[in-house]
Formats: sequence, structure tokens, C-alpha cells
Amino acid sequence: MDTILEQTRIPENEKERLANLYSYNIIENHDKTGTFQHIVSMAARIFNVPIALVSFVDEMNVVAQANIEMEGAGEFSRDISLCSMAILKNEVTVFENAREEPCLLTNLMVYGNFGLQFYAGAPLKTPGGFNIGVLAIVDKKPRTFSKDEEALLEGLAAIVMEELEERLSVSS
Repeated sequence: MDTILEQTRIPENEKERLANLYSYNIIENHDKTGTFQHIVSMAARIFNVPIALVSFVDEMNVVAQANIEMEGAGEFSRDISLCSMAILKNEVTVFENAREEPCLLTNLMVYGNFGLQFYAGAPLKTPGGFNIGVLAIVDKKPRTFSKDEEALLEGLAAIVMEELEERLSVSS
């Protein structure tokens, strides 16, 4: 079933965005103990949330490369992941109370067993301007999120991208 929300989750530059994503060779290489894992651990502590993740939005799925408190959550369908919405914006996407968002009324992450209530995701932007993924923090209860906190989350996302760029330069 195609909803308006599902149809709008594909960026206009999708083909080029995916080519940029694949150039980092990150989808198959999970970072369970490295830099990304340290960043999500710090994000969870800084923002006092139980869940944090670095995810990359592939053609069909959202792949969590590093996460805190999401055991077994390596991949999500792009149709239900809020990260697939967050790559559409060049700033932090925030849902302070997901159950009050009309666009999320049928979202299984919000109304299913997972029970997501709060979400903030900063896009992982390549030097060419493509949003290939998200550094996200999640809570199962509503909460507020200030502009200063948005800036801090964007700073952590920039560190993720710096690490990706470093890995790319080393492998070239």
C-alpha cells in the first residue's frame, strides 16, 4: 500500500545518493566495536536516551551500522524507518512526541511493539551534499529537544562523516 508518506521518502537525487553511499563500502561492513560504536555510546550518554544509532539508508532498507540498545536491529524496512525521512532534510529531524505526528499514525515503529516516542536524527552528509544516512537518538517516552542539542547532534554526525572520509581516503 503506497501512502503519500512512502512516496515522498525517495529523494529526487536518489540514484546519485545511492552511488555516493556505495562508494564508502559501509553497508556490508558493520562497525560493532569501532568509532561509530563509540559515537553512539557517547550520544546515548550525552542526550540521556536509551537508544542511539548510526544508520545508512540503502535502496530498500535502513542498515544500522552501530547501535546502543537495539539488539538484533541490523536492518529495518525503509518504509517504516524514520531515518528514511530524516535523509530528506538538511537539518536535524525531530519528533518530540511521535504519537502526535499525523505522518506517523500508521508507523509500526511508533505504534507497534517497539514503542518509539521521541526521535532526533542528524543527516550524514557527504562532501558532495548527499544525505546517505543518519545519526539518530531515540527514546520510548516523549521529550523536548533544544536548538543547542540539535547543534550537538549535528556535530557528532559530522564526526561520523569525517571518519567515513578518512576510511575512504585510506582505501583509495
